[in-house]
Amino acid sequence: MLKPDKFAPTLFPIDLAAIASIGVCSILILLLLISGNVCQGDRCWIDTRPKVAEFSWENEVIRAADNAFVVEFNRPMDHQGVEDNLKLTIPDKPEITDPLPGRFSWAGRRLAYTLNFPAPYGDRYQITLDNAQEKFRGSDELGQEMQPFEAVFRTPDRIFAYIGLEREEAGRLVLYNLTRQRKTLLTPPNLVVTEFHPYPDGQSILFMALDGSSTRSSVLEQQLYRVTTGVALAMDPEERPATGAGQVSLVLDNQTHQLLKFDLSADGGIIVAQRISRENPADVGLWLLREGRDPVALENQPGGTFQIAPDNALIAMAQGEGIALLSLKPGEEPLDFLAQFGMVLDFSPNGTTAAMVDFNRNDPNLLYTRSLYLVTNQRTQEKVFDTQGSIVNCQFDPKGENLYCLLTTLLERQEYTEQPYIAQVNLDTKEIKPLTTLPNYQDIHLSVAPDGLALLFDQIVTDPEGDGWLQTDAGESISDSQIWLLIPAVDPEKPPVLETLPFIGIQPQWLP
Repeated sequence: MLKPDKFAPTLFPIDLAAIASIGVCSILILLLLISGNVCQGDRCWIDTRPKVAEFSWENEVIRAADNAFVVEFNRPMDHQGVEDNLKLTIPDKPEITDPLPGRFSWAGRRLAYTLNFPAPYGDRYQITLDNAQEKFRGSDELGQEMQPFEAVFRTPDRIFAYIGLEREEAGRLVLYNLTRQRKTLLTPPNLVVTEFHPYPDGQSILFMALDGSSTRSSVLEQQLYRVTTGVALAMDPEERPATGAGQVSLVLDNQTHQLLKFDLSADGGIIVAQRISRENPADVGLWLLREGRDPVALENQPGGTFQIAPDNALIAMAQGEGIALLSLKPGEEPLDFLAQFGMVLDFSPNGTTAAMVDFNRNDPNLLYTRSLYLVTNQRTQEKVFDTQGSIVNCQFDPKGENLYCLLTTLLERQEYTEQPYIAQVNLDTKEIKPLTTLPNYQDIHLSVAPDGLALLFDQIVTDPEGDGWLQTDAGESISDSQIWLLIPAVDPEKPPVLETLPFIGIQPQWLP
């Protein structure tokens, strides 16, 4: 009878499991070497195909300032194949086949796609990419086909704010979501809002208001406040934000100084307020406010209207018969004085150009005319047009290629009768395209949508005998006002769409 060899190895269950695992791995490696993947149907345990490693807009809410996205691959790719197969769509609007035209550029494994125009607001977008193949440097052969990629992003809803005039909205800041047809009252009934500017993220609004419950009733007793909008920044616009709408906080009181005007910088980090000292009414000047810091006087000469430049480096302010360029650093001397111009209308989105008005006071050949100029930060000046009417207001579109202007045509010189109209001014061709005529132009507030596809403006009615707190620049009480929506036509052969909105209010302004 044979006896077992006492030196023969004994296999335990764990050893058997290890041997089985090694066998399975060996088979998988063999399959991988043969095919490059281990898959069953659409399911893959090991997938070595090229893929998208990162998409910069994935599940993001993008705004007009977001003009390009980046797609990064884990392998070198065939550029033309990627460009041919990349698709951008609006799932809810399949009839729109090319919603975001743009141009491609490459840097190694990174693809950048720059939009020709800002993405239209109020939509959810989808990017898909498949069928593209890898291609290594120095090789003319195409490699494996990539893993299919899909992602979504969206733009904010179309939202604007205005100051209400009737019933429970009177004097209050009202938010209206045009995409979802929702109205929200942001400020309490005791505050009478006179002016406001939205912050760039749309999460809050800076506004000036009087306290109707206060014993002080002068318009100069207004203070500066901030209120939350409750607008969601998540992919799901129905998601409740961390901070709800209507939370008001005091930014600047009127204890030592009365408040005249204010402006908010393009990035929301700086506030400039024009104030009058209570102890010395002759002391009128600009004050700089940064969050968490006390106001600092800029020690400038008194002036009129002013705007913060988009680069946060200077303020353009009307002084005397010219425009002073003031530093935002307290104590510094003025940077320049443009004696030729009498009004700054707007800055281009990139901050390099300003639209200014020359009243032609010193040119006998241009008496009774006004001229619109583009003035760059290099101090170059380019005339856009002359007019015998008025240049009331102009705003750049998001690309800085057009101006939307409130202009007038002089009908009768002796009585100086003017016909106001809104026009689109092409800054390349200098063509002025009238969009709509208006019955009057008193204190019209014009607002261009952040995607450049629509305009808002108001048409006010005044009561010379009224005594309301909401007044025009001329001091007349505002009794009524209609808000209008103007959509310029993409096809030059078609007229623009003009629609009366069912709101009674003033100063309509789009959220960024």
